[in-house]
Amino acid sequence: MEKYKKIKKIVANSIGIINNKFFKENNISNYYINKLISDKLIERHSRGIYIRNDIIEDEFYILQQKNNKLVFSYNTAMYFLGETERTPELIDITTYKGFNVHRLAKNVKAHYTNKENLYLGAIKVKTPNGFEVISYNLERILCDLIKNKQTGVDKEQTNKFIKEMLLKNKIDSKLAIEYSKKLKCENKLRSIMEVFI
Repeated sequence: MEKYKKIKKIVANSIGIINNKFFKENNISNYYINKLISDKLIERHSRGIYIRNDIIEDEFYILQQKNNKLVFSYNTAMYFLGETERTPELIDITTYKGFNVHRLAKNVKAHYTNKENLYLGAIKVKTPNGFEVISYNLERILCDLIKNKQTGVDKEQTNKFIKEMLLKNKIDSKLAIEYSKKLKCENKLRSIMEVFI
């Protein structure tokens, strides 16, 4: 019973959305996981993901816990960084070409990049519920919007974002150019920068 008390304390001090890795790192066996479930302290959300019963479910965090080879991008990244008033209808993620997206939820829109560029411009941000996830920074969002026409971000919002970033100096121009070289959109970015700077 003493061991179970310690386990309950470990779980109580966790962030609340728990994966199998957490249980392994804390030497919590399946027996105790099932006991936590039967005592209604946690519930199984999906394969390998458990949620403490006293916290709010966070779909962004859970999505990234299930699939660690994705980065939040476009509308969703803009939302996390406070650059849009609209709550995204779809969750935009970017992953590498060849990643199996069929197991993702229907409200997830996948975009693709090369493996070497997947984490280019990736930063840690907080979701509205306070969970830490990986998203793109402003410079990467700018490059992605300039490079790709089929983004799912409407034209008005895209133009507004580009103007805001360039006219209000919200981005590091050198960093954006560095990214644009790797993403093969340098000429497009430079021509747009000439208009606004």
